[in-house]
Amino acid sequence: MLSVQTGFWRRVPQQCKRRLFARDFTIAIDGPAASGKSSTARAVAQELGFGYIDSGSIYRCATLLALRQGIGAETDEHSQKLVDLISNAAVDIRIKPNTRGPMPGVTGTGRLVVPDVQVLLDGEDVSKEIRTPEVNRLVAKVASDGGIRAAVLGIQRALAAAAETKPASTPGAATDKTAIPGGVVMDGRDIGTTVFPSAELKIYLDASAMARAIRRWDELNSQLKEKEADAAAARRQTASDELAQDSANTATPEPVGYPSVEDIARELEQRDYADINRQHSPLRIAPDAVVIDNTNLTFEQQVFSITDLARERMGLERKYDDI
Repeated sequence: MLSVQTGFWRRVPQQCKRRLFARDFTIAIDGPAASGKSSTARAVAQELGFGYIDSGSIYRCATLLALRQGIGAETDEHSQKLVDLISNAAVDIRIKPNTRGPMPGVTGTGRLVVPDVQVLLDGEDVSKEIRTPEVNRLVAKVASDGGIRAAVLGIQRALAAAAETKPASTPGAATDKTAIPGGVVMDGRDIGTTVFPSAELKIYLDASAMARAIRRWDELNSQLKEKEADAAAARRQTASDELAQDSANTATPEPVGYPSVEDIARELEQRDYADINRQHSPLRIAPDAVVIDNTNLTFEQQVFSITDLARERMGLERKYDDI
């Protein structure tokens, strides 16, 4: 479902709209877990030549720090330790061209290839480590802490300011000469309500719990295959002599498993409840947000809809009405 009132924008002359929005343009994309926020936001940034910030990755970095240090947010002392850790950590989020093809769980015609995102924590690439089931299970608790959210808020705004000066270096940006430079796309759960309440375009992405569970299962299954391939490569590399070769041939890889789709659906429903009912910056639909239910949409349909909404609000012509 796509709902938005566009009558006002259609009545404003194009020249006036260009003068009004000839400045930095922020797109805030919110929604529940596994609704496709991150992949959609990256693709929209690619289409417009904007910078991109995955705010959820910052909370995942905080969660990873908590796991590594063996602390949580159960007590004020633990909470303050984690606030200090994430406040003093160097978090960098980079968007780069995708060399692996379509993402798992993304349904579409194949016309769009979602750019990759690299997350660095104190210079270490933690892009895969922050997406593990262990982090998935703890991130909601970490993100519900008010002190941690206040610390992350500052990081979000600083990263967004930096992203506006280095728009996504992707194919779409290079060919679209009418794109306004200096824009940024950020996704999360409170971007349009708390982080950037004055964002020029707010999107709320939603989907059924089962549709989201299937997407998350596809993502986890892809990670499992990558782990198995990495483990096989490591075994081959260590088999440098006959003894190591024999050991590699007889060793049984440690099995790696992920929950069923039904288990993931239950976890997502629990995460939804936690996000909606948390005390600090709960998940809400901003009053002026465009709501898109993508349960039955292709990936291209949702990306092109958001891209055209952004172009319209920047006073530019729509590109995808005939697609």
